[in-house]
Amino acid sequence: MARKKRSQESILERTNKKRKQEDALLETGSFNDAGSLSDTDVYDKVASKIKSWDDEEQDYELKPRKLKDAEEDMVEGLPIKINGKVERNLVKRQRKQSQTKEEIEDDEDEEEDKSETMQASEKDAVNESDAEPDTEERIIELKEDIADLVEKIMEDPEENTTALTRLCKMANSKNPNNCKFSMLALVSVFKSIIPGYRIRPLTDLEKKEKVTKEVAKLRAFEQALVANYRNYIETLKRLSRVANNDNPVQVSLGVLAMQAANEIASNASHFNFRSEVFTLILRRICKPNIAVDPIAEASIKTIETLLNADDEGGISIEIIRILSKILKVRNYNVEETVLNMLLSLDVLHDFDPNTRNDDENVAFKMKKKDRVHLSKKQRKVRKEMKEIEEEMQKAEQVVSAEERERNQASILKMVLSLYLNILRNKSERLVGSVLEGLAKFGNMANFDLLGDFLEVMKELIFDAEMDNLTSAEVRKVLLCIVSAFSIVSNNNHMKINIDLSTFVDALYSILPYVSLDADLELSYKSLRLADPLNDELIKPAVNVSTKAELLLKALDHVFFRSKSGTKIRATAFTKRLYICMQHTPEKTTIALLKFIEKLTTRYPEVGGLYSTEDRIANGNFNMQTDSLSRSNPDAATLWENVILTKHYCPIVVKGVRSLSTKSKEFSK
Repeated sequence: MARKKRSQESILERTNKKRKQEDALLETGSFNDAGSLSDTDVYDKVASKIKSWDDEEQDYELKPRKLKDAEEDMVEGLPIKINGKVERNLVKRQRKQSQTKEEIEDDEDEEEDKSETMQASEKDAVNESDAEPDTEERIIELKEDIADLVEKIMEDPEENTTALTRLCKMANSKNPNNCKFSMLALVSVFKSIIPGYRIRPLTDLEKKEKVTKEVAKLRAFEQALVANYRNYIETLKRLSRVANNDNPVQVSLGVLAMQAANEIASNASHFNFRSEVFTLILRRICKPNIAVDPIAEASIKTIETLLNADDEGGISIEIIRILSKILKVRNYNVEETVLNMLLSLDVLHDFDPNTRNDDENVAFKMKKKDRVHLSKKQRKVRKEMKEIEEEMQKAEQVVSAEERERNQASILKMVLSLYLNILRNKSERLVGSVLEGLAKFGNMANFDLLGDFLEVMKELIFDAEMDNLTSAEVRKVLLCIVSAFSIVSNNNHMKINIDLSTFVDALYSILPYVSLDADLELSYKSLRLADPLNDELIKPAVNVSTKAELLLKALDHVFFRSKSGTKIRATAFTKRLYICMQHTPEKTTIALLKFIEKLTTRYPEVGGLYSTEDRIANGNFNMQTDSLSRSNPDAATLWENVILTKHYCPIVVKGVRSLSTKSKEFSK
């Protein structure tokens, strides 16, 4: 202790002495006047100070570094590659067993904070990579990464569900290239790994039961597949809902999303979420103007292929139900091509609702004496086997004949109801397509529904201004007439004769307008110059028959395919057709002459119109009226026959003279 005190006292004396010397130097204001201190002493002191600073800096450099708080409890591992960048891999350090509970809890809190910061940094890195402009090298690297993920999934899908999840997340990337390449790659992936059956969710009892390792592995894969597939469909739905005048990058991604949806719908229509896929496609094509959409035609062909290939009716029911809802929401303001998809329905080709017999579906009951006696155990086994067979049929998607017939009835009901609602809505753009559909499916309608259709078509004819018909209105009236006769004549099981005189009178009244129509023999497929004074030419997709063809069909239905033809009507139509033939084109005139020849064979009384001799008849022929009953056709004379003999076409002249010669034979 005494030595320690003496050493401290000596240190204090030296420090005090040093301070006094330094105070004396400060008082003089110059180090050169420092009494006993020479220049050499001052130089030695300055050099010693510099040397001490160098030693201290060197000691600081040699001191060991410590990692910051984020890396204190981490161990450096092998580096990993994230989005094309090499990142450090830090592994948690193992704790010692001697740690207390409080220390362990503190360490866990610190590790959670560190993991959150690391995840946030990884997300920031992904966002930065999305925001960076794509170079050629980066795009090549991205394609290689996607190819590696796809190869892993193809090799063993059950073991590489994480690769599938990562690929689905990349499809949601903000980077257009990441989104595009991964979205297209997933199409081939799902087409390859999707099973041939629909995956149903596990029940609570199935989740609790013990299963083998293989079954558990398969269930885990199926649930992961369904979750990723659902996310993928949601991504396609989000990308496809883009306006045509939006950002060009987003528009191109929307087109690619629709291409992917078409592929999925064509190859995975049996799998889960097919209603979502159908809704995605139908919403895209149900627009007023689909000509500006480059993918609309391919989407329509996809739906038509599905309807044509569906032999059981399940897919067709879902498509028609979704289409009906969308059309109702959009007030039936869609293109005619969209509704024409229903003409591709093939499941109704062998359906006849009038021959259905509910008694056939009733199981045949055997008599008690003919039954085989079964014990209680045997009846229980038979019941279990029946349940297993029903479950196997559902798993294999086997549709029985009774279920297929129920599907056909539902499809027909929905289609006809949709047609009827469109006609009641008086949608000008869809009338032609509806009438085409009625000509194909109308013969399957029951009597009540048939009456509704006829009433709606009568209203369409009454709403048309018969005094001043446009070319489009003439076509609509002709379609109504042809469709009405087609529905009635094709319904072979109709036991009651329906009065179609309204449609006959309408056909008689529009004949002058038909003859004066410049596009009588032309359709939208004909090569001709568009009228610069009119709007753009309307292009129907299915209803491509010319007005001349529709006129001949209507005349054939009235006089040869129904009971609407009479002697008075035949005479009146012959007179008006001769008036019209003075204005109709060459081919239409020849066709009408052949029809009159056929009509004269069936009704010989028509031959009297060619004679100029006096006949027993009251009054005069009223040429201006559009009513058949008031025209008095028996008093008419075909003086137009003489004018037509001066026709420029020799075939027309020959036909007119032939009819005049045959009329003399009929009059004898």
